[in-house]
Amino acid sequence: MPNSPIRGDGFTIQSLFGQFQFRLDPYQREYSWGRKDVKALIDDLARHFTEGWSPRHERRDVADYRPYFLGPFVYYRDKEYAALVDGQQRITTLHLLLMHLRRLALNADRPEYRNDISALEPLIAGVTFGERAYAIQDDKRAAILDLIFEDKPFSLPADAGPSLVNLCERSQEIDDLLPEVIRDEALPLFIHWLLNRVCLVGINANDRRQGWEIFETMNDRGMQLGPADLLKSFLLRQASNRDNLPRLGDAWSKMLATLGTRIPQVATRFFQALLIGQYADNIDEAGDIIVSFHGWVQEHRQRRLGLVNPPDFARFIERDLVRLSSRFVTLQHATQLLEPGLEAIFYNSRNEIDQMPFLLAVLRPDDSDSQFRDKACLVANYLDLVFVRRAVNNQMRKSEDLYLDNFALIPELRRAADLDEISKLLGRRSVEIDVDFAGVKQYGLRPDNRSQVRYLLARLTSFVEVESGRPNEIFRYLDMKEPFEVEHVWADKFDRHQPEVKTEAVFRVQRNRLGALLLLRKSHNASYQDAPFEQKVEWYRGQNHLAASLHEATHQRNKPFTDGVVKRYQLGKLFHPVRRFDMAAIKLRQQLYERLCEIIWDPKRLGFTPPSTTTVPAPPVPVATARRTRAHYGGVTVARLLKIGAFGVAEELILTYKGNQYRASINKDGQIELESGEIFDSPSPAAITVTGKSTMNGWSAWKVKREGKAVPLFDVRADALSRGLLEGTA
Repeated sequence: MPNSPIRGDGFTIQSLFGQFQFRLDPYQREYSWGRKDVKALIDDLARHFTEGWSPRHERRDVADYRPYFLGPFVYYRDKEYAALVDGQQRITTLHLLLMHLRRLALNADRPEYRNDISALEPLIAGVTFGERAYAIQDDKRAAILDLIFEDKPFSLPADAGPSLVNLCERSQEIDDLLPEVIRDEALPLFIHWLLNRVCLVGINANDRRQGWEIFETMNDRGMQLGPADLLKSFLLRQASNRDNLPRLGDAWSKMLATLGTRIPQVATRFFQALLIGQYADNIDEAGDIIVSFHGWVQEHRQRRLGLVNPPDFARFIERDLVRLSSRFVTLQHATQLLEPGLEAIFYNSRNEIDQMPFLLAVLRPDDSDSQFRDKACLVANYLDLVFVRRAVNNQMRKSEDLYLDNFALIPELRRAADLDEISKLLGRRSVEIDVDFAGVKQYGLRPDNRSQVRYLLARLTSFVEVESGRPNEIFRYLDMKEPFEVEHVWADKFDRHQPEVKTEAVFRVQRNRLGALLLLRKSHNASYQDAPFEQKVEWYRGQNHLAASLHEATHQRNKPFTDGVVKRYQLGKLFHPVRRFDMAAIKLRQQLYERLCEIIWDPKRLGFTPPSTTTVPAPPVPVATARRTRAHYGGVTVARLLKIGAFGVAEELILTYKGNQYRASINKDGQIELESGEIFDSPSPAAITVTGKSTMNGWSAWKVKREGKAVPLFDVRADALSRGLLEGTA
């Protein structure tokens, strides 16, 4: 049998980047993937990797992990290059990911990572005539890729095209999108899983023209049935008789028309969120629904969905799917624009919280419009409250953690019969949140929490503005395209504050305290960011009230502000002008911001009914819905190591960086507490805070004394694992 003139070959990431140097044709579209696209790819990779990963595994165990298929790409040979016709977005993003994994491995500063780094480097770039030649050849990208590869700061030229701008933005976001467990303890295993167990199929065209013919055929003709089509086929087959098939087909078409086609995969997201919210009892079932929702419906149609007879299936299509799809569209719209009464849905979307399963859990097909909106408002408010409380206590590294940690709430919401029960349930749950706003006292800006700080400042600024009778500009404050940015009241001038702060480490912590930050227009911020406070405060006077309140004139003959905010909320002891913005002033502003948080996110104000007693014992979390995420995906935490005696309470940690020594200790809850008071569940954000670096592996950086020697936490963790001390602990 003759060989096919058009071949499709399987490639691992290792063979893909090891075998090819890619070239982009000039007519190809720009690198256009946004944050959501990169997040979706990294989330998929992380989810499939962590399904098989255990902290007890060695690198060789990765050979038995399930492979993951990333889809096809189309190329043709052009001399020594492989010219990409289709697949640029994925392959460019994978290239950025390889560079980032290399940087993480280098920063870990572990001798045993040398081979992992050596595995990555030739895939990122080779050497041609003594010069670095990247796996994707593009002269316009080379200079920026050099800076990314060498981990150097960079700024784009004014005439940079959209592809370069996007490349830089996505490269800066990858660390924020990777789960902490992958950035730390699972890093070497993730590297080898990515290189050897993630696969693509390359379709080799003979030339450019044929490449585009293949691309058009794949995208425009002979489209395969998607999951929604398969679900439709199954449901209609089970529901129909001679008479009702046209009616049911029309109902299905109406549902799809309601969902619309402008947003990619919107029908898939609707079915996933609906089935998880209305039927899934645990995180494993939710995972099965995400992988194959149509298969899950077929398997659980009787026991879980109550679909037994044809009328049941017909009712599910005509009532449940049609009516709830309309609600889903309203909720989706609220994620993009501020909808009165549904503002928290917009906020949660900006914070990348997977809220739809929670929102759909409380809905009923027969809910009135007011019932629907009131229910959605309560649930969205609760998720926003949890997010902010965890953020100010340094417990909100990734928004996915909120979904996983609170998944047990979904079945409870589902069982709540009406609005009153939902309000009481969330009232109880708000009391049981194990952190409050006291964390604001030490909260501040770090390289890895900038978006959270901006969100918090936006909410505080907006609240004061609205209560003072001004328009609500929260949409603009949170829009990354709008010219607002975080302003440091202290300029980055250590010498000005040295007599008070003594050391640069204290200066950096104080300068980044939340109370020393404002949200201002970028143009204003840039014009006076290096000026002393005495000059800045005159400019602040003309800005939003939160900034202007630092000037004494704002408190004079300004009743909308003094009556609407200061007196109404009894903030006179906290909200007053400052003549000298020193550490005492920062502490006072920190207290003001803490109080504003308590007012804005007061559970009663959010619509929750408080329990009759202040102390409510938390019910045990059912085994089926217990947290499965490690303390992040089954990994090792400082708290677990404290529990087995690998660390002692109050044991001192030391980190040395650029000749400076930083100290911390382990508290009774197994958290890392800095000398400046900040508390962290994990070593890495603690290391980032004291050093100011954008990324740092805290397990390698922090050390404890053992028999007179400084031993990295990495080694303490490895010793506990090798001795089996962590078996059975959680």
